[in-house]
Amino acid sequence: MLYVALGDSVTFGYSATAVEQSFVRRLQRSWTRPQRPVHVYLQAKPGWTSKQLLRSLADIQDCVFAEAKVVTLLIGGNDLLRGAPWLMNGNHDRMLKIAEQLQGHLQQIVDHVRKLGPQMMIATLYNPFPQSIIAVEYTQIANRTVQRVVHRNGLLLADVAQAFEGREVDWIEGYRGGRIKDFRLIGNPVHPNDAGHAAIARVFARTWRQANVQFQKNPRQTHRLRTRETPRRVSNAAE
Repeated sequence: MLYVALGDSVTFGYSATAVEQSFVRRLQRSWTRPQRPVHVYLQAKPGWTSKQLLRSLADIQDCVFAEAKVVTLLIGGNDLLRGAPWLMNGNHDRMLKIAEQLQGHLQQIVDHVRKLGPQMMIATLYNPFPQSIIAVEYTQIANRTVQRVVHRNGLLLADVAQAFEGREVDWIEGYRGGRIKDFRLIGNPVHPNDAGHAAIARVFARTWRQANVQFQKNPRQTHRLRTRETPRRVSNAAE
């Protein structure tokens, strides 16, 4: 079984104490069976935005996605972080523009991957600054963008944001006060620690397990969900 993991520093395993503690490797272990080894193709880099990840897909041979059983996608945190100056200044229009661009990039990533067949799970973004009303608002806007892409394309939604809510102090490395003023150019308290990586792995694993249970109950309905054609229009992020 081939598992393709797409993302940024979180998927890369940043802030995990060892490679084996990253959510990707945890998923690999949880899906491995004696007669079914799981191989990982990791396409992730610290600092990547959704646009940079999209561009990087050109470097992946089509056979990778054609052979993959499942693809996880967790991207968008750096899109929001790069908009932090506008966020702190309350530039609502600029943040909506960032969310709109994120939606367009996510759709293009989905189009690239799904044309070759594998099922995709896309994660919502957890908020490392839950005590900031502005950060909460804009993370919600970004996650509504993620949800629209998921629903329009019949994908699987891994609700990491919901899992992290109220557990940020336990699951984010270097967590301070959860306020936007904690933002730093270096040493930002935004990445999951080992417990956070474990939580992300649980969300993805549960989402995959539930989807397969549903498929066994109603294979025709689930097949239609996975293969339906949907509009490609990019709408306003606040709609």
